[in-house]
Amino acid sequence: VSEPPPATGSPPESKHPPGLDHPPRPPQPAGTTFEDYGRTPFVETSVDAVSTFSLDTDRTSYFLALSWVRNGYTVEPDSVRAEEWINSFDYGYAPPGDTGRFAVTSDVARHPLDADRHLVRIALQAPELPDDAPLNVTLVLDASGSMGTGNRVAIARAAAESIRESLRPRDRIAVVHFTSEVIEEYTVTHSAPDDERVVRSIGRLAPHRSTNVQAGIDLGVRLASAARDERPGAYNYVILMSDGVANVDATNPFAILESAPDADGANPLRLITIGVGIENYNDVLLEQLAQHGNGWYRYLDSAEQARQTFRRESWLALSTPFADQARAQITWDPAVVRAWRVVGYENRITPDHTFEQDRREFAELPSGTATTALYEIVLQEGALVGRTALGSVEVRWVDPSSRESRSQEARIAGDTGASFAGADRSFRLAAIVGLAADRYSALSPQVENAEVDHAAIFDDLAALSRELAVLRQVLGSLEAYDDLQFLLNRLTQAAAALGPRSGYSP
Repeated sequence: VSEPPPATGSPPESKHPPGLDHPPRPPQPAGTTFEDYGRTPFVETSVDAVSTFSLDTDRTSYFLALSWVRNGYTVEPDSVRAEEWINSFDYGYAPPGDTGRFAVTSDVARHPLDADRHLVRIALQAPELPDDAPLNVTLVLDASGSMGTGNRVAIARAAAESIRESLRPRDRIAVVHFTSEVIEEYTVTHSAPDDERVVRSIGRLAPHRSTNVQAGIDLGVRLASAARDERPGAYNYVILMSDGVANVDATNPFAILESAPDADGANPLRLITIGVGIENYNDVLLEQLAQHGNGWYRYLDSAEQARQTFRRESWLALSTPFADQARAQITWDPAVVRAWRVVGYENRITPDHTFEQDRREFAELPSGTATTALYEIVLQEGALVGRTALGSVEVRWVDPSSRESRSQEARIAGDTGASFAGADRSFRLAAIVGLAADRYSALSPQVENAEVDHAAIFDDLAALSRELAVLRQVLGSLEAYDDLQFLLNRLTQAAAALGPRSGYSP
């Protein structure tokens, strides 16, 4: 880059505002539902040297936060899932040489926020696979009254139409509308993508009454199961588009899934959830339906983003699965690593003994996608400085075509003497994103909670914002980096505003 790009806003100084000088607290969206999964603690390797978690390619948490700050809201700490922020960015990982395996890479550098720690990145890149299998797609569209807020219907309609247009003549698509019950006259069973009944049904999406997600999913699964029986060689997707605000019949994600079971493990239905809306939004329902429905979760904040997400080349790649029930297990060398903690993945962590079990709640990874995990580690005193083996990573998954269990191992190694400033720029980007999300998620919604060190969080976010401003001189001025700088600046300001109050009037 010949000239450094202009920064989006000025990164704040690392000086925590005095107790009586807090800026006004920006509003948070009303009527939202999130789950606080806490933060992972440091673990001594003498107690447990093994870390096991389901992989994840969701990125809703990041784009939801970006939508909030663009609309003048502050980000709810409970909404932040650091792994989804990390996995929202393209780090340019090299593809594997073998289309049946992941490309596994690792690197290490000194921690940008703590001189006594190191940061380790572990990256898993799935191969690009040909999109030659036919698809059965079932759209389940929320037509409840809450979808009339803002541009929710327009976004859902744009996404549905983009999916329809991206399908090939050999693919099939069905449409279900639901409010307090299924709107039978709008239902279209699996048909060719250019069938006029499909086009007309998508165009008729409009808000009506209450929200019975269970009814929509039940019919969607029945239609998808019938299509699977007729076309056993096709991949099968049920795509729910909703704000997640279920208020009729089952409203719990597990109860909804139990009411529409999928008994065919040889060719599973894959439940994708697409979230729309800012206020009055149930993230927990949509995230858990996808996680336990063998699918993935996305958030859309505009019709244009919907069209970009589901344009032909993007959608056909995402609709080709590479790995089902994918999970990773990290084993640290206690002779080198004294303590460790994973950044994020709090609701993906699983007991170590489940690693060898093929379980539905483990992640589906589409073709060409990547998963990145960051670990904060503390080295043993006297550990070798330089190129060092820190441990190993094993990945296990189920092949979507053969349904055979697969596994792969790799060594975790890197230069423990490497500075953060000298690390690979994609590593630095992942670290800034992941640590910012992790630190911000520690802010308690109960701002009077004295156990939360708001000053330290503010300082960390300010330092990361400055690191990003420096890194952008190398990365260039792409929209993604401009958005990240804007979001990180807003998080830093929010950390100051969310700090504990003195009790005096301003």
